[in-house]
Amino acid sequence: MSRPTRASTEEKPDGSDSVRLRILRGAAAAFGRQGYGATSVEAILAEAGVSRRTFYKAFRSKDDVLRVLFENSVAMLLGAVRDAQHSGRPSQERLVAAVEAYIHVHARAGQLARVLLLEQFSPNSPLSRQRDAAMAAFTALISDAFERDGGRRPDPILAAGVVAAINQIAVQMATEYPQGGWDVERAKNAMLRILLALDDRLDPKRWLRTKA
Repeated sequence: MSRPTRASTEEKPDGSDSVRLRILRGAAAAFGRQGYGATSVEAILAEAGVSRRTFYKAFRSKDDVLRVLFENSVAMLLGAVRDAQHSGRPSQERLVAAVEAYIHVHARAGQLARVLLLEQFSPNSPLSRQRDAAMAAFTALISDAFERDGGRRPDPILAAGVVAAINQIAVQMATEYPQGGWDVERAKNAMLRILLALDDRLDPKRWLRTKA
């Protein structure tokens, strides 16, 4: 009896979650290895073991796959940070745990994390809308956490700037450690120092001196 081929063992092309998951996993592997721009739909098909017809029943395009991978990554990040923020520990411990959770989700994603972090800022990125929504969600999450812990709700401009800076640290880590295995302590210390900007006690109005 001949050995079945990948095509002959392919699941029914019904757009089910199992087929979508195979395509997403295949795309994640291909994107991580080759980069987004250099990865063709054919490479995703080969990695996932599905036909072109099955692919286009589940997704509209390669861009569509990238958007879903990004949205899934953001959902995991938000979930990990929320869990840490609602752990019942003292506020400072929750803050450190939330930062660690954010870092570890990225670090475990390995090469895919680098692709998603860099691709969101590329010219004409298909992730521009999702990126803006993700930044807004993290800004709201951080602002809610500071307010819940008894502080004043941060200025939205300041909170958005802090989130952008934290995201840039993640980009830097992914660039220095493209295979994953980030320097967690280094990233954590940098992110925590940036988060201190939201502390009311560091308001520059309290220590800046203006000329008469």
